[in-house]
Amino acid sequence: MLLIGCGAFGRVHAAALARLGVTALGYDPSQAARAALPGLRFADTLEDGLAACDAAIVATPPETHRAIAEAVLRAGCGLFLEKPATVTAAESVELEAIARETGCIAQVGLYFRFHPKAQALHAMVRAGDFGRLHHLSARMSGLKRARADSGALLNDAVHFADLLPWMAGEAPARVFATLSDPLGRGREDLALIQLLFPSGATGFIEAGCVLPGEHDDAVVPGAETRKLLAIAGRDALAELDFAAERLALRRGRHEPAPGGAWLPAHAPREMVDAPGLDPVGVVTAQLAAFLEAVRSRVPQGPGLREGGVAPLAILDAARRSAQEGRVVTIGEG
Repeated sequence: MLLIGCGAFGRVHAAALARLGVTALGYDPSQAARAALPGLRFADTLEDGLAACDAAIVATPPETHRAIAEAVLRAGCGLFLEKPATVTAAESVELEAIARETGCIAQVGLYFRFHPKAQALHAMVRAGDFGRLHHLSARMSGLKRARADSGALLNDAVHFADLLPWMAGEAPARVFATLSDPLGRGREDLALIQLLFPSGATGFIEAGCVLPGEHDDAVVPGAETRKLLAIAGRDALAELDFAAERLALRRGRHEPAPGGAWLPAHAPREMVDAPGLDPVGVVTAQLAAFLEAVRSRVPQGPGLREGGVAPLAILDAARRSAQEGRVVTIGEG
């Protein structure tokens, strides 16, 4: 397996491959990145690395994904492409066509899809435990590092531009967004995105690095974060706190009361028993699925259409909405 990009998250991939007992070869032109993984053997060129492997992980800055991913696919290698798959939906469309042409397996690294608590919640929604959904919301924000290679959309919001439609079982139809640059660095470091689904359910995504958080950040000393997913339906409400590893559920409905009010008639909060996983554990699960897909030729995780084109179409619409100050229909002109 070739690991392309050995920065902070690349090192998580390296640890996950070690847990799986997979021999890894690295490629990264940065000497600092190489020094951080002294036990890893490195290829001198990308071409040499691809020639030596049958599959590759791309964990480089987002603007490099399109070109590097094409090189992986053209070399006949399976492709594990870290989120965001590309910068725009159009680039993911192009990569999807190349994957079809070459016959290579391609999987997008959407971390929260493989978190056990998210999978447990998804199973409950799909089983009908919530009844008809009326709202899904996510907050991935806090007082955090502003990454040099991307803003709030591609760094944080992309996770939930994938996760909310996955939970809802449908893609949103319309988007209204506000993006701001409070740090004045030329990137959106605060993103507020409203979604409307064809069923009538609403959605909301908050992403950014300039807000109060709740939990200590696992990477940057002094930083703090929130990673919350909430789902509300006719028959149940749930909140998943990824940072605290807690999934809380309340079953029940609002019921009419004398005088015209409607009162909540929900059971007490219950904690859903689903395992937690550290970041290396989640990435290990992702890569295990990818390796099985490469072996079996049967996709095991989100491909370039579901994991690339679909969430990036939402983010493309969010950029257009913020620029034009209006509601945007997904896929319009």
